[in-house]
Amino acid sequence: MNEFLNRFNITEEKYLKTGLVWEDLLAIREDFIAFRPELIAPAKYLVERFHDVNKVHSVRYRIKNPDHLIAKIIRKRIDEPERVINIENYKSEITDLIGLRILHLFKEDWHLIHDFILENWGLHEEPTAYYRTGDSPEYIEKFIDHKCQVKEHPFGYRSVHYLVETKPSKTVYIAEVQVRTIFEEAWSEIDHKIRYPYDLDNRLLSQFLVVFNRLAGSADEMGSYVQYLKRELYLREKKHLELLEEKTQLIEKLKEKIKDLELEPQQFTAFETDIEKLLNLQNLDFALPKMDIPDLSTFIPPKVVIPDLSTLMPPKVEIPDLSNLVPPKVVIPDQSNLSAPKTELPDNSDEREKKDTPKKKKSNKKKDNDSDGEK
Repeated sequence: MNEFLNRFNITEEKYLKTGLVWEDLLAIREDFIAFRPELIAPAKYLVERFHDVNKVHSVRYRIKNPDHLIAKIIRKRIDEPERVINIENYKSEITDLIGLRILHLFKEDWHLIHDFILENWGLHEEPTAYYRTGDSPEYIEKFIDHKCQVKEHPFGYRSVHYLVETKPSKTVYIAEVQVRTIFEEAWSEIDHKIRYPYDLDNRLLSQFLVVFNRLAGSADEMGSYVQYLKRELYLREKKHLELLEEKTQLIEKLKEKIKDLELEPQQFTAFETDIEKLLNLQNLDFALPKMDIPDLSTFIPPKVVIPDLSTLMPPKVEIPDLSNLVPPKVVIPDQSNLSAPKTELPDNSDEREKKDTPKKKKSNKKKDNDSDGEK
């Protein structure tokens, strides 16, 4: 049981509050496994009928998985504690044991499928049209005009649900038929794949899926606009051809009248020339100007090759190793034995002695005075 609850993101606390007995749920599961093959025939019958509708693009069906059935019974009891679903009534209480998905291209095609359903089957209850936040009042009003209940879907699903009663044999079967566009189907499938049943409350996933939802809605709007544009161009072209045809008929009538007139040959020739000019003018294309628009759907922008600069190395500069560099040896000559050049002076010693003799005496006297002073 715990493994089952964890797989479908149901807490044990919530399950215990329902008061459901696990053995009773297992009994429903076994009963449905035996009953399930019986649902294939009515499901295929419905599929074949919907294939006859011109605006239906494709039809899919599924028979409910037994484990999903039990999980749905538990969730319904959590949401509606007073509701009783047991082995006796689950086939009528769970109304999507047979599920069909009807897909169409354009939003405007829905009402034709809606009319086909009402004409061919009885409904178990009123159809429900789910819309999302931001849908225009005109869009919602369209469903109300066709007698549908309208509900805002908490996850932004956009489709119309019918519970049809079909009786290919003596037994009456109820099948849920969901009608939506191809773009809505793509979004819902991705949403279901990512979130259900484990991440229903994951805010981060929900935010991104909301953006995806809006893109799907925009694609539907663009599809409607393209369809409208095609219709308008067709009507304009049709009107243009009708005017040309009317003009041709008037010219032919005018030519017949001219023939009945009594005209000079020159006058007749002039009239005939003018008519030929009119005939040539009508061959001009008065429709919308044709423009050669290139097909941009497969356009691939030119590839710009940006070099990887993360591994880019600057140009290698060879720097010599100066760590072992020995400066050039400068030889300084030995000047210790170097003597200045000898200069020969004349011998004036005799004259010098004569002049210096008196001075020498005076000098000695001064020295004697100094010596006395020190004492």
